Amino acid sequence: MDDLQIAHEAAEAGAEVIRRHFGRGVEAEWKGEVDPVTAVDREAEEAVLAVIRRRRPSDRILAEESGGDDWNEGRVWIVDPLDGTVNFVHGLPQVATSVGLRSDGRGLVGVVASVVNREVFAAESGNGATLNGKPIHVSSEPTPSRALVGTGFAYDRQQRAQEMANTLAGVLREFQGIRRIGSAALDLCWVAAGRMDAYWEYGVRPWDTAAGALIVAEAGGRVTAFDGMPYPLDDPGIVATNGLVHDALLRAIQP
Repeated sequence: MDDLQIAHEAAEAGAEVIRRHFGRGVEAEWKGEVDPVTAVDREAEEAVLAVIRRRRPSDRILAEESGGDDWNEGRVWIVDPLDGTVNFVHGLPQVATSVGLRSDGRGLVGVVASVVNREVFAAESGNGATLNGKPIHVSSEPTPSRALVGTGFAYDRQQRAQEMANTLAGVLREFQGIRRIGSAALDLCWVAAGRMDAYWEYGVRPWDTAAGALIVAEAGGRVTAFDGMPYPLDDPGIVATNGLVHDALLRAIQP
């Protein structure tokens, strides 16, 4: 079984756990004032990791709930078992399981399973991106005023509320509209599929973006940090677009 097939199997294992519990009023614990975690996050992570450990026992793992290894050395699977936990707790359907594989810092494969919609976004380095097995590509919209942009809000938003409001105002002045989905992995995949033309967020972690960033790139998009340089997984700021409105978005989100 190749790496992409393993990523598919692992992501679906996590997604199936979430489906069993979705909409059943799961109680949340709190890692911070607005950062929830549930028993389902942990159960889904165990399901994902069980597949990886069985199929690739010598590979290393970095996962949101259990931690793990440095993402930048050797073969490392990077896992977010339940991206969109706030949505999950409230019964909103934008939740996903994200599984990425990197080798010495380079993305090899990425799979994001949209749990409720049963959509599976996937990519393999050099082989393009797919949605449920069919090729996808970023949009061809070149005009910011006609471009739809996604974003997310960092968990320290109480301390950075005015700064974030100023950034939103800058984007609203230049772009058609802003959407807040609540799952960074799905934000990236929706850019890859052309549903949104661009996305930015500050406060992401490697497990939020490892799979989705590769999917955008393989769908023909551009992914950078806020300074326009290639996006490293340890940068808290990510910008992903169809490439055509990228520079305009970078300008709009600057202080």
